[in-house]
Amino acid sequence: MSRKMFYRECYLKTGWLPMNPLARHLSLGDVCQIRQGRFLPLLNLRHAHLVERVAASAPVAFDPVDWKLSLGVQQTFCETHWSEDEEGARNASTRQVLAFAQAGAFQFHAAAVNAHLLTNWDEIRDDVTLKLTQLHYGFREVYVVTEIAIADDWGLVIADQAGARLEMSAALGSSDSYALLSHASARAEQCHGIAVLERPPGQPGFFFRARKLVMSDAAHDHYLNQMLDNPSHLRPSDLANWFNTPLYNLVRTNELNLNSSIGFFSWTGLTLDDVELLAA
Repeated sequence: MSRKMFYRECYLKTGWLPMNPLARHLSLGDVCQIRQGRFLPLLNLRHAHLVERVAASAPVAFDPVDWKLSLGVQQTFCETHWSEDEEGARNASTRQVLAFAQAGAFQFHAAAVNAHLLTNWDEIRDDVTLKLTQLHYGFREVYVVTEIAIADDWGLVIADQAGARLEMSAALGSSDSYALLSHASARAEQCHGIAVLERPPGQPGFFFRARKLVMSDAAHDHYLNQMLDNPSHLRPSDLANWFNTPLYNLVRTNELNLNSSIGFFSWTGLTLDDVELLAA
Protein backbone atom coordinates (compact mmCIF):
# COMPACT_ATOMS: atom_id res chain seq x y z
CA MET A 1 0.00 0.00 0.00
CA SER A 2 2.97 2.36 0.50
CA ARG A 3 3.20 3.31 -3.19
CA LYS A 4 -0.48 4.00 -3.83
CA MET A 5 -0.31 7.75 -3.19
CA PHE A 6 2.80 8.10 -5.33
CA TYR A 7 1.21 6.19 -8.22
CA ARG A 8 -2.00 8.17 -8.07
CA GLU A 9 -0.33 11.60 -7.79
CA CYS A 10 2.21 10.77 -10.50
CA TYR A 11 -0.58 9.71 -12.85
CA LEU A 12 -2.71 12.78 -12.09
CA LYS A 13 0.18 15.29 -12.29
CA THR A 14 2.17 13.88 -15.22
CA GLY A 15 -0.11 11.40 -16.99
CA TRP A 16 2.53 8.66 -16.61
CA LEU A 17 2.59 5.53 -14.44
CA PRO A 18 5.80 4.41 -12.70
CA MET A 19 7.19 0.91 -12.81
CA ASN A 20 7.37 -0.99 -9.51
CA PRO A 21 10.22 -0.79 -8.63
CA LEU A 22 11.14 2.23 -10.74
CA ALA A 23 14.42 0.71 -11.95
CA ARG A 24 12.63 -2.35 -13.40
CA HIS A 25 13.34 -2.27 -17.13
CA LEU A 26 10.52 -1.67 -19.62
CA SER A 27 10.60 -1.41 -23.41
CA LEU A 28 8.32 0.12 -26.01
CA GLY A 29 5.98 -2.59 -27.31
CA ASP A 30 6.12 -4.75 -24.19
CA VAL A 31 3.02 -6.91 -23.69
CA CYS A 32 2.17 -6.96 -19.98
CA GLN A 33 -0.26 -8.06 -17.30
CA ILE A 34 -0.82 -6.76 -13.76
CA ARG A 35 -0.06 -9.36 -11.11
CA GLN A 36 0.13 -8.71 -7.36
CA GLY A 37 0.37 -4.98 -7.91
CA ARG A 38 3.15 -5.13 -10.48
CA PHE A 39 3.21 -4.46 -14.21
CA LEU A 40 4.91 -7.57 -15.63
CA PRO A 41 6.24 -7.76 -19.22
CA LEU A 42 5.52 -11.15 -20.83
CA LEU A 43 6.83 -10.57 -24.35
CA ASN A 44 7.51 -7.77 -26.81
CA LEU A 45 5.65 -7.03 -30.03
CA ARG A 46 8.92 -7.57 -31.89
CA HIS A 47 8.46 -11.27 -31.10
CA ALA A 48 4.76 -11.40 -32.07
CA HIS A 49 5.47 -11.82 -35.81
CA LEU A 50 3.61 -8.68 -36.85
CA VAL A 51 3.26 -7.87 -40.54
CA GLU A 52 4.53 -4.32 -39.98
CA ARG A 53 7.37 -3.41 -37.66
CA VAL A 54 6.85 -1.30 -34.55
CA ALA A 55 7.86 2.32 -35.30
CA ALA A 56 9.28 4.49 -32.52
CA SER A 57 9.91 8.23 -32.20
CA ALA A 58 13.19 9.94 -31.48
CA PRO A 59 13.63 10.84 -27.77
CA VAL A 60 11.42 13.68 -26.55
CA ALA A 61 12.89 15.68 -23.64
CA PHE A 62 10.57 16.80 -20.81
CA ASP A 63 10.90 19.85 -18.57
CA PRO A 64 12.45 18.62 -15.27
CA VAL A 65 10.20 21.02 -13.36
CA ASP A 66 7.26 18.73 -14.18
CA TRP A 67 9.03 15.85 -12.44
CA LYS A 68 9.16 17.40 -8.98
CA LEU A 69 6.45 15.49 -7.12
CA SER A 70 5.70 15.64 -3.42
CA LEU A 71 2.83 15.01 -1.04
CA GLY A 72 2.91 15.41 2.75
CA VAL A 73 6.66 16.12 2.93
CA GLN A 74 8.42 19.10 4.50
CA GLN A 75 12.08 20.02 4.58
CA THR A 76 12.61 20.78 8.29
CA PHE A 77 16.37 21.36 8.21
CA CYS A 78 18.96 22.27 5.58
CA GLU A 79 22.60 23.27 6.12
CA THR A 80 25.49 23.70 3.65
CA HIS A 81 29.20 23.53 4.53
CA TRP A 82 31.90 24.78 2.17
CA SER A 83 35.51 23.69 2.08
CA GLU A 84 38.56 24.15 -0.13
CA ASP A 85 40.78 21.43 -1.51
CA GLU A 86 44.53 21.69 -1.97
CA GLU A 87 44.08 23.38 -5.35
CA GLY A 88 41.79 26.03 -3.93
CA ALA A 89 38.57 24.69 -5.44
CA ARG A 90 35.50 25.15 -3.23
CA ASN A 91 33.44 22.06 -2.43
CA ALA A 92 29.96 21.98 -0.94
CA SER A 93 28.27 19.46 1.33
CA THR A 94 24.59 19.92 2.18
CA ARG A 95 22.61 18.04 4.80
CA GLN A 96 18.81 18.09 4.86
CA VAL A 97 16.05 16.50 6.93
CA LEU A 98 12.70 15.56 5.37
CA ALA A 99 9.66 15.01 7.61
CA PHE A 100 6.62 13.01 6.47
CA ALA A 101 3.10 13.82 7.65
CA GLN A 102 1.51 10.42 7.03
CA ALA A 103 2.04 6.90 5.77
CA GLY A 104 2.41 7.01 1.98
CA ALA A 105 3.69 10.59 1.95
CA PHE A 106 6.42 10.82 -0.69
CA GLN A 107 8.88 12.93 -2.62
CA PHE A 108 10.21 12.22 -6.11
CA HIS A 109 12.50 14.07 -8.49
CA ALA A 110 14.20 13.30 -11.79
CA ALA A 111 16.82 15.62 -13.28
CA ALA A 112 16.23 14.47 -16.87
CA VAL A 113 13.32 12.59 -18.45
CA ASN A 114 13.07 11.52 -22.10
CA ALA A 115 10.10 9.81 -23.75
CA HIS A 116 9.92 7.31 -26.61
CA LEU A 117 6.57 6.93 -28.38
CA LEU A 118 5.13 4.17 -30.57
CA THR A 119 4.13 6.09 -33.70
CA ASN A 120 2.17 3.54 -35.79
CA TRP A 121 -0.30 2.01 -33.32
CA ASP A 122 -3.26 2.59 -35.65
CA GLU A 123 -1.43 0.74 -38.44
CA ILE A 124 -0.55 -2.34 -36.36
CA ARG A 125 -3.53 -2.44 -33.96
CA ASP A 126 -5.64 -5.02 -35.79
CA ASP A 127 -2.64 -7.25 -36.40
CA VAL A 128 -1.72 -6.98 -32.71
CA THR A 129 -5.28 -7.97 -31.78
CA LEU A 130 -5.20 -11.06 -34.00
CA LYS A 131 -1.76 -12.20 -32.89
CA LEU A 132 -2.39 -11.70 -29.16
CA THR A 133 -5.94 -13.07 -28.96
CA GLN A 134 -6.15 -15.77 -31.65
CA LEU A 135 -3.11 -16.69 -33.75
CA HIS A 136 -0.25 -16.96 -31.23
CA TYR A 137 -1.84 -16.32 -27.83
CA GLY A 138 -5.25 -16.34 -26.20
CA PHE A 139 -5.05 -13.17 -24.13
CA ARG A 140 -8.27 -11.71 -22.74
CA GLU A 141 -6.57 -9.40 -20.24
CA VAL A 142 -3.42 -7.68 -21.48
CA TYR A 143 -1.71 -4.29 -21.90
CA VAL A 144 0.63 -3.07 -24.64
CA VAL A 145 3.18 -0.36 -23.77
CA THR A 146 2.84 2.40 -26.36
CA GLU A 147 4.92 5.10 -24.63
CA ILE A 148 7.79 5.00 -22.16
CA ALA A 149 9.55 7.78 -20.26
CA ILE A 150 13.06 7.15 -18.95
CA ALA A 151 14.28 9.19 -15.98
CA ASP A 152 17.95 9.82 -15.16
CA ASP A 153 19.41 11.05 -11.85
CA TRP A 154 16.25 10.35 -9.89
CA GLY A 155 15.26 9.69 -6.32
CA LEU A 156 12.11 8.45 -4.58
CA VAL A 157 11.31 8.28 -0.88
CA ILE A 158 8.02 7.08 0.63
CA ALA A 159 7.05 7.04 4.31
CA ASP A 160 5.77 3.95 6.08
CA GLN A 161 4.20 5.91 8.92
CA ALA A 162 3.28 9.38 10.12
CA GLY A 163 6.27 11.18 11.62
CA ALA A 164 8.80 9.39 9.41
CA ARG A 165 12.13 11.20 8.90
CA LEU A 166 14.94 11.01 6.40
CA GLU A 167 18.28 12.68 7.05
CA MET A 168 20.52 12.78 4.01
CA SER A 169 23.51 14.59 2.54
CA ALA A 170 24.80 15.44 -0.94
CA ALA A 171 27.86 17.14 -2.41
CA LEU A 172 25.76 20.02 -3.67
CA GLY A 173 25.56 23.68 -2.64
CA SER A 174 21.77 23.98 -2.85
CA SER A 175 18.82 24.03 -0.47
CA ASP A 176 16.46 22.58 -3.09
CA SER A 177 15.13 19.41 -1.41
CA TYR A 178 14.34 17.82 -4.79
CA ALA A 179 17.81 18.40 -6.24
CA LEU A 180 19.39 17.04 -3.05
CA LEU A 181 17.25 13.90 -3.22
CA SER A 182 18.13 13.04 -6.83
CA HIS A 183 21.79 14.17 -6.92
CA ALA A 184 24.28 11.44 -7.83
CA SER A 185 26.20 11.99 -4.57
CA ALA A 186 23.12 11.84 -2.30
CA ARG A 187 23.21 9.33 0.53
CA ALA A 188 20.97 8.55 3.47
CA GLU A 189 22.50 9.25 6.88
CA GLN A 190 19.56 8.26 9.09
CA CYS A 191 16.09 6.87 8.35
CA HIS A 192 13.07 6.43 10.58
CA GLY A 193 9.75 5.01 9.36
CA ILE A 194 10.74 4.97 5.69
CA ALA A 195 9.14 2.28 3.51
CA VAL A 196 10.82 3.05 0.17
CA LEU A 197 14.10 4.75 -0.62
CA GLU A 198 15.10 4.28 -4.25
CA ARG A 199 17.90 6.13 -5.96
CA PRO A 200 20.18 3.56 -7.60
CA PRO A 201 23.09 5.47 -9.18
CA GLY A 202 23.47 4.91 -12.90
CA GLN A 203 20.15 3.06 -13.25
CA PRO A 204 17.30 4.84 -15.06
CA GLY A 205 13.73 4.87 -13.78
CA PHE A 206 10.88 3.84 -16.08
CA PHE A 207 7.41 5.30 -16.54
CA PHE A 208 4.86 4.19 -19.10
CA ARG A 209 1.57 4.61 -20.90
CA ALA A 210 -0.22 1.61 -22.36
CA ARG A 211 -3.22 0.38 -24.27
CA LYS A 212 -5.53 -2.10 -22.53
CA LEU A 213 -7.39 -4.88 -24.33
CA VAL A 214 -11.14 -4.59 -23.71
CA MET A 215 -14.40 -5.82 -25.18
CA SER A 216 -15.54 -3.53 -28.00
CA ASP A 217 -18.62 -1.34 -27.57
CA ALA A 218 -20.48 -3.40 -30.19
CA ALA A 219 -19.69 -6.69 -28.43
CA HIS A 220 -20.53 -5.17 -25.06
CA ASP A 221 -23.96 -4.03 -26.26
CA HIS A 222 -24.64 -7.40 -27.90
CA TYR A 223 -23.97 -9.41 -24.75
CA LEU A 224 -25.61 -6.84 -22.49
CA ASN A 225 -28.86 -7.13 -24.47
CA GLN A 226 -28.51 -10.90 -24.49
CA MET A 227 -28.26 -10.86 -20.70
CA LEU A 228 -31.24 -8.51 -20.35
CA ASP A 229 -33.34 -10.79 -22.56
CA ASN A 230 -32.71 -13.40 -19.84
CA PRO A 231 -32.99 -16.53 -22.03
CA SER A 232 -32.10 -18.72 -19.02
CA HIS A 233 -34.96 -17.22 -17.01
CA LEU A 234 -32.74 -16.25 -14.11
CA ARG A 235 -34.34 -14.91 -10.95
CA PRO A 236 -34.26 -11.08 -10.79
CA SER A 237 -31.83 -11.16 -7.86
CA ASP A 238 -29.47 -13.49 -9.76
CA LEU A 239 -29.75 -11.44 -12.94
CA ALA A 240 -28.76 -8.30 -11.03
CA ASN A 241 -25.59 -10.03 -9.85
CA TRP A 242 -24.51 -10.56 -13.45
CA PHE A 243 -24.01 -6.81 -13.81
CA ASN A 244 -21.06 -7.14 -11.41
CA THR A 245 -19.35 -9.85 -13.48
CA PRO A 246 -17.40 -9.53 -16.77
CA LEU A 247 -19.55 -9.96 -19.87
CA TYR A 248 -16.85 -12.34 -21.12
CA ASN A 249 -18.71 -14.95 -19.06
CA LEU A 250 -21.50 -14.91 -21.65
CA VAL A 251 -19.23 -15.62 -24.61
CA ARG A 252 -19.41 -19.18 -25.91
CA THR A 253 -16.23 -20.76 -27.26
CA ASN A 254 -17.39 -20.90 -30.88
CA GLU A 255 -18.43 -17.22 -30.90
CA LEU A 256 -14.89 -15.88 -30.65
CA ASN A 257 -12.68 -16.85 -33.56
CA LEU A 258 -10.25 -15.46 -36.12
CA ASN A 259 -13.04 -13.82 -38.14
CA SER A 260 -14.85 -12.23 -35.20
CA SER A 261 -11.96 -11.12 -32.98
CA ILE A 262 -11.34 -7.74 -34.66
CA GLY A 263 -14.94 -6.67 -34.03
CA PHE A 264 -15.04 -8.28 -30.60
CA PHE A 265 -12.00 -6.56 -29.07
CA SER A 266 -10.97 -2.94 -28.73
CA TRP A 267 -8.15 -1.03 -27.04
CA THR A 268 -8.38 1.80 -24.52
CA GLY A 269 -5.97 3.89 -22.48
CA LEU A 270 -5.11 3.32 -18.84
CA THR A 271 -7.41 4.85 -16.22
CA LEU A 272 -7.42 5.41 -12.48
CA ASP A 273 -9.00 1.96 -12.15
CA ASP A 274 -5.76 0.51 -13.46
CA VAL A 275 -3.75 2.72 -11.10
CA GLU A 276 -5.62 1.12 -8.18
CA LEU A 277 -4.43 -2.33 -9.31
CA LEU A 278 -0.80 -1.24 -9.23
CA ALA A 279 1.60 -0.89 -6.29
CA ALA A 280 -0.59 -2.94 -3.99
